[in-house]
Amino acid sequence: MRLATIISIILALTTSAATAAMYKWTDADGNTQYGQYPPAGVQATRIRADPQPASQPQAMPSPQQRLKELEQQQEKRNEKEAEAAAEKQKAETIKKNCEIAKKNLAGLQMGGHRLTRLSDGSYTRLNEEERQSRIAEAEKHIEEYCH
Repeated sequence: MRLATIISIILALTTSAATAAMYKWTDADGNTQYGQYPPAGVQATRIRADPQPASQPQAMPSPQQRLKELEQQQEKRNEKEAEAAAEKQKAETIKKNCEIAKKNLAGLQMGGHRLTRLSDGSYTRLNEEERQSRIAEAEKHIEEYCH
């Protein structure tokens, strides 16, 4: 019985606070003031607050929908990370190819008879025509990878 009485009192107090009166008056400086209690000796007008329009509640996505959205976001994030890793790898490969091409060109331009390894593992000397061909090829690779 006591619990019901306490709940009734709490409800009465909270509803009366929610519907408390508001007043509007003009102070001595001509400024409009608002409050729950107007000052003594001032003519105040009681204001009634219009009830707030009921807003449309936003539809909450179901847990399955939310999970699907999160999975899609994760998939996009993973794709972007994979693309970034591939771009980084590509840039590193291009940089290495550039260094190799410069090294090859420097070796070929030193002059003299250069040895080159054949596919069977044996070595042979490059004649001048082969050396010039390889220099042109190295310059082409430098143009491709270093610029």
